[in-house]
Order: sequence, then C-alpha cells, then structure tokens
Amino acid sequence: MDDHARSTELPTREEFDLPLSFAQQRLWFLDQLEGAGSAYNIRLPVRLCGPLDKDCLERALNDLIARHETLRTRFVSQQGEPQQRISASLRLSLAVRDVAGLSNSELSQALAEAAAKPFCLSRGPLLRAWLFRQNADEHVLLLVAHHIISDAWSSGVLFRDLAELYAGHVESRPAVLPELAVQYADFAVWQREWLQGEALEQQLSYWRERLSGAPPLLTLPADRRRPARQSFRGGRWGLAITPELTQAMNSLARAESCTIFMVLLAAFKILLMRLSGQSDIVVGTPVAGRPRAELEDLVGFFANTLALRSHLEREESFSALLARVRRQTLEDFAHQDLPFEKLVEALKPVRELSYSPLFQVLFSLQNTPWEAEEMAGLEVSPASIDASSQAKFDLTVSVNAYNEALWCSFEYNTDLFDEATVARWAEAYAMLLNAIVEDTSKSIVEYPLAEPAAVKQQLRDFNASARPFDLDEPLADLCQRGAVLNPDGLAVRCRTQSLTHTELHKLAAQLAIALARAGAREQVVVAIACTRSIAMLTAMLGVQRCAAVWLPLDPDFPQARLDFMVADSGAGLLITDDPDRWSDYPGALCVVDDLGRPQSIQAGSLRPRAMDAPTPLAYLIYTSGSTGQPKGVKVPESAVVNFLLSMAERPGLAAGERLLAVTTPSFDIAVLELLLPLCVGAAVVLAPAECVADGEALATLFAAECIDVMQATPATWRVLLASGWRGTSGQRLLCGGEPLVPALADELRAGGAALWNLYGPTETTVWSTVEKVTGGPATISVGQPIANTQVYVLAEGNQIAPVGVAGEVCIAGSGVSCGYHERPELNSERFADDIPGLAAGRIYRTGDIGRWRADGKLELLGRQDSQLKLRGYRIEAGEVESLLTSHPAVTAAAVGLWPGPGGEPGLAAWVVTSQEVQPSALR
Repeated sequence: MDDHARSTELPTREEFDLPLSFAQQRLWFLDQLEGAGSAYNIRLPVRLCGPLDKDCLERALNDLIARHETLRTRFVSQQGEPQQRISASLRLSLAVRDVAGLSNSELSQALAEAAAKPFCLSRGPLLRAWLFRQNADEHVLLLVAHHIISDAWSSGVLFRDLAELYAGHVESRPAVLPELAVQYADFAVWQREWLQGEALEQQLSYWRERLSGAPPLLTLPADRRRPARQSFRGGRWGLAITPELTQAMNSLARAESCTIFMVLLAAFKILLMRLSGQSDIVVGTPVAGRPRAELEDLVGFFANTLALRSHLEREESFSALLARVRRQTLEDFAHQDLPFEKLVEALKPVRELSYSPLFQVLFSLQNTPWEAEEMAGLEVSPASIDASSQAKFDLTVSVNAYNEALWCSFEYNTDLFDEATVARWAEAYAMLLNAIVEDTSKSIVEYPLAEPAAVKQQLRDFNASARPFDLDEPLADLCQRGAVLNPDGLAVRCRTQSLTHTELHKLAAQLAIALARAGAREQVVVAIACTRSIAMLTAMLGVQRCAAVWLPLDPDFPQARLDFMVADSGAGLLITDDPDRWSDYPGALCVVDDLGRPQSIQAGSLRPRAMDAPTPLAYLIYTSGSTGQPKGVKVPESAVVNFLLSMAERPGLAAGERLLAVTTPSFDIAVLELLLPLCVGAAVVLAPAECVADGEALATLFAAECIDVMQATPATWRVLLASGWRGTSGQRLLCGGEPLVPALADELRAGGAALWNLYGPTETTVWSTVEKVTGGPATISVGQPIANTQVYVLAEGNQIAPVGVAGEVCIAGSGVSCGYHERPELNSERFADDIPGLAAGRIYRTGDIGRWRADGKLELLGRQDSQLKLRGYRIEAGEVESLLTSHPAVTAAAVGLWPGPGGEPGLAAWVVTSQEVQPSALR
C-alpha cells in the first residue's frame, strides 16, 4: 500500500452476503474446478501434556469461533458469483478419539487421516477439531481449517487466542484478549475498493515488467512423466542445518547487509539452476499480507505469494548474486500488495492443469507467531503429523528456526519425484550452503553438489562396461564370421534377389579385386552411391577387403550436397549402379550391377587420396554442419568392431534370425543393419526404397519375411504403427535417432515385442548406450553404456554432475571417432584428449544435456545448442538458416521444429524479408 492507502479507514461490514477477497476467490474457483480435496487443508497439531479439562477446551473453542467471524463463514454462489455468508452463531463439538497404545508413527498417521477429510465450502463449517487421548495426561489437539478462512500466520493467532480462552475458563476469569477492531470480511471489502484504478495499475505495471518473458515452467529432472492433471499427491523430506552453519549464514548475512532469507534463497536458486540447467529462475514465496496493525490479530486468509525472479549468470560469484537477490527481493517486497490472483489474471499465462502458473517451486522462511509454550498448567509443543499426502507445487522448501538451528522441509510432488531424488537435492543444498559460507568469491557453478563417494559412483559403477573384445581384429574378418557360422544360410535379400553368406562374400572378393585395380588401397576413400540393392552391401564389403574407407552417399540427396561430400573427402574412386548420374565424376568410376558385380571401370583424372588418421578408418560419414556445410566424421575400424560385438551381445542377434533394414546408408545406424547380421550368421532383408515410407508396404514385408529384428527412428515406427501393424512376442524392436516418448513406447510394446531404446552420436560410432524398455510410469532412459564405453555427465568447469543433476553428456571409450575431417577448430571444440579426474582417453562432448538417474541409467533432457533431430537426422539450424539468408530478399531467418497436424514434428522456418517476396521464391 502507498501512504495514502494506509491511512484510509477500513469500511464497515454490512449485514448481508459479502464479496470474497481475491485470494479467497482463487481458492473458491479451484474448488469448483477440481472438486473438494484436502490440498488446502491447514493442519495445526499440538501436543498437550498435563491435566486437561475437555469441557473447558470445548467452551474455549466455541468462544474462539464467536471471536473470529471467518470461522463462522461459508461460501455460496449467487448467480455464478461467490459470496461470503457469515453465520450469527456456530457451535462445534470437540471430537475425542482414544489412541492409547498407538506408536508415534501410528499416531502421526491417524492425525493425517483425520486432517485429510475434505471440506464443503458451501455448507461449512470450515473448521474442525479433534482431541486424541493417549492417556490421562497426554493429548494431541488437532485443529484443521480450510485455507480459504486461514493461513500460516492465522494458525499462530488461532492457538494463542485459544490458549488464553482456555486459561480463562479453567481459572474462572475473563480472557485477556484485545478487542478486534475489524473482521476479515471488512478486509475483503476494503481490498476490492482500494485495489483498483491507479493503485492497481501501479502494482501491475511493476510486475508486468518484472515477469515479462519469464519461462512458464521450471523443469526439474523428474523420475516420472508429468501427468496431464495435478493430483497434489506429496511427500516430505527433512534436512537439519546445524547451529554452526546457521550462525555462519547469519554472520554472512550481516556482512552483506542482507537477511538470512536472502542468503538461503540465493543458494536455493543456484541449486535449481544446477538441477534444471535453466538460468532464468522464478520461485514463489509467501508473505503475511497484513499491511496494517489491526489485521495482525485476525484469523483469515491474508497470505499473499510473490514470484521472485532471478537471471543467474554462470560466471558470477555468490557475492554478486546475493547482492542482486537482495536488491530484487527488496523491490519485490515493496510491491507485495498486489494479490497473486490479480497478477495471474493480468498476465494471462497459458493455463495448464499439469502445473501451477508463473512458478512451480515455493521457498519460505517461516516467521509466523507462536507464543504459547504453556496454557493453564498444560505443557505445549508441536505434534508430529504425517504430512506426506499433499503437495501444492512441484517442490516446496520451508525453513523453520528451532533451537538456534534451521530445519528445512522439502515437500515434493510424488507424481514427479522419488524420495531418494529429493533427499539428494537436500544433501546438495546443504553442501552448497557449507561451501558458500567458506568462500563467497567462487563462481556459482564452481560449488560442489556431491560428495566424493557419489562422484566415484558415476566414474566406476555407472561405467562398468569393460569387455575383453579383440579390437585389433580387421572389420572384414569380423563380417566374414557369418560365412563360417552359417555358410549356406541366407545373408541378404532384396526384392526377389537373395544371397547366402558364402555367395555374398565371393561377390565381395570379386569386387575388391576390381577396386584394387582401380586404385583402392589402404585408407583411400571410396564413395558408394548405389540404390537400395544388394550392391550397396557388396560394395561396403569390397571396400573393407581393400582396407579402404567407404563414404556412403544417398542417391536421394541433392546433387550439390553429394558433390560437396565427394570433393571434401577427396574420394578418387566411386562405386555406383547409376553411371549416367555420375558421368562427370572426375575420379575412377566402378560401375556395378544390382548384386554388386563389377561391370566396368572408368579411369578418372582425380588421384585417390589416403585419409590422415592415427588408426585405420572404416568409413567417413557426413553429418549436418552449423555453418552451412556438412562435416565428415572419421570412424576407425576398431570402433566399428567394438560396436558390432557389443550389439551382438545386447540387444543381441543370432544365426538364422532376420533383420529388416530400412535406413539410408548415409545415416550411420545403417552400420548395424547391414553388418551385424553378417557377423553372427543372420540375414539382412533390405526394404526397397518405395517401402520405407509406406507403412502398409512395410508391414506386408515385415510379415512376409518373418522379421525378428528391426531398427528405426520414432518417425518410421509411427508410420508402421499407423498401418495397423503391431509387434509380437519374440520380436525385437530397436528405436533410436531421436527421443522415444512414452506413448510411442507403449504402442510398440503392446503386442508383446521387446523394445530397446538406443542413443549415440555419429562421432562415437552409432550407439553408445542401450536400454530395454520395460514400461511403467517412469520417464524413458537411454540406459547404460555399451561395451568398453564410458559416459560422463559434466557440469560447468568439467565437474562431475551428481546423480539427478543436469549436465553435458560426454562420451569416452572405444567408440570415440578420430574426429572431423579437416576441421581442426571444430575438433578442438568437441573433442578432448583428456579431462583431469576422468578415465584417460579421448572424450567427445555431445552437446546433449542429460543426467544420471539413481538406478545408473542415463536420461536425456535436451540440447545445449540449436541442433534439431528430425526423423533421426541431425539438423543444424544454422545450416538451414545460412541457406535461407543466402537469398537476396532474406535479411534474417530462424529455424525450428513445429508440430504437424498429426503431432509429428516438422521443420519450420521464419524469415524476415527486405521486399515483397512470393513464398515460392523461398522454397
């Protein structure tokens, strides 16, 4: 309130239905929307030791109800609008329950069950009282009120008044209580009269600016997917802050000219930033909402909630952050008169039933009045109540002072979080506070969040992937194992053509001789530009036999992109079954038929060039580039050998089984489809090009070929499911290339098939982690590292991020590639030869954000940059934007994913043009 408003007299209440305060109106609306529940029940359990007079206590309770009108109030609807209706009188009976013999935990549970009974706002009463009798001198008094008539401050007022009223009855004297100049209904009328016009606009303009552009959701790493509608089911975890640490924080607060609340809040926001990976943090905090002295002795719903926003700079020191939090908090508290309900109404955030508007995390330092330690011979103390059944927000942290120490209560939404997760967060908060009081000059990302033992867990236990593979085995030899295990068994089929393992390798040997004559030799790049036919596979095997490096080219790619890849790679030899398309190719051209048999060799002017790499390479594959040009990744033979041997174990493939290959060879996951069957004596069935995007044709092929295993991106699986296809028991479905959402996973598993989720960037050889999806409500992880692979989650400064804390996913081990072809700056940015504290060896920084779960499985949370995933392809937004801005009419462009009509994501572009341009000109 401003000075003029504070001097205004409160209006007199009239004797008829009265309006609700803004806070009451919000709770009434929620009650109408969600139905009666116990989420807004305020519980006051008090232990009373000594001789208790039950009749005096009941009379005192009814005197209390007579004193405070709000305790006699119910809420009715008049033509759709809520009104307060105050009863002239109301009497309650004090219900007595005998709980003799119950343990403390059983008593706590009994209190919680009594407190959980919902209220009916229109019928009332909205206050209930129970007396739980343990023995003649041991009782627990439980008062429960609906939040619409009370708040935390009111609980202290309520019990203080009750104690004095009880003492008056026991001692046969009048109670000594101040007269109440006003009642809550007066406040509600006054609030509505004052908070309008200029007074309202001043408050609103501050908060509009303060919260402009604030993120709608703070995404803490959850153990389960967020439900479509909040259930408010909750749990609670306690954290004790020692007197020594409390004293140190008080000293820090005095030194920084701030309050301990500000110290605790600043540290809490650091924790939220580190957990979520977000730097723009909005946290709610309750305020008493009693701006005038005559309101301090009232029972009622005065409490307001402020949305405290901070932009955290990762390199700033805690001292700098604390100074900003101090300034911002003081400014926010100076504008606390605007009811939260009016703020939400004015800002009009997108309303979601799955989370609260403006903020989802609440932080409070309790300073509500509690004066009674004794009443008329009874020793008074708080009683324990099992309060784990409700949670109004995703996370609420309440700090209470107790015996020179602080007690932090972490109330959490059990739909989202497990107790173990919140316990780790509480421990991390304590670590932060200890580290902060020791040194406030560190940057906020330098403070540790985990004990050394937890760090060792990630380094050792989560990466226990060692396997005794012979990684020096030539890839060509590994791929010929099938000819030994199952020589006459089917190796490959495409349409009506098929070859046994023996036949396939004979053809590959013939092609290798022809390639050697054309210049193929060790580490020379040989491009393969074949249609989807057996020739595609034969060519790969022929290149392997020459110890050359294959470069896969998808004939469906734009010619300009193919030309760039061939030129950038230095490929002096190209294999194709479409010689007309490559008639201008300057290098040697090996023309093959649809089985890969050499038809002709055409000499070229371009000399084959060997790759520069520290170890023999298997292939060079191009991915999207952020500067507008693709970048080539050099993948060593040993990495492919390790990958294939690992995949043969898990998810596994056996001799005689059939795998359906649907992926273009220019997408590295085709390595599994084309080569893994050959290593184990299984068969690869090549889906013709016309079948890959046709769900019905693919389903027909799946059934006709008796397919055991198929690997695809979520987009391809959706196409197949849309045709009516369903996997069956015994089949293995492999999914990767983009996030697997729970709904799709449920569909894929519905028929009994085993579903595997796979993750890995091209730079670490196809897949780096694997997980068998078992269903249930938990979010889907990408599992654990494959053989001889280490995965780390690193926070800023290359610190190991604790379990549950977000960081960049970094991959080490046998699958790490030799880097990018002739891109030294990008190699320095993305690859590191060693990071202190981690296992020695080359490490790739993926740019993916993830976290380790407590079960030792990796969960992905998003990207650090603008890279997109569409139908399994990596798309650098910068590459598309660069092309768009090359058009003379385009001055700026932005690219992102946009949901299509069926929910399937598509690529969308927004452009700023310098003149009138027809859309067709930009296609």
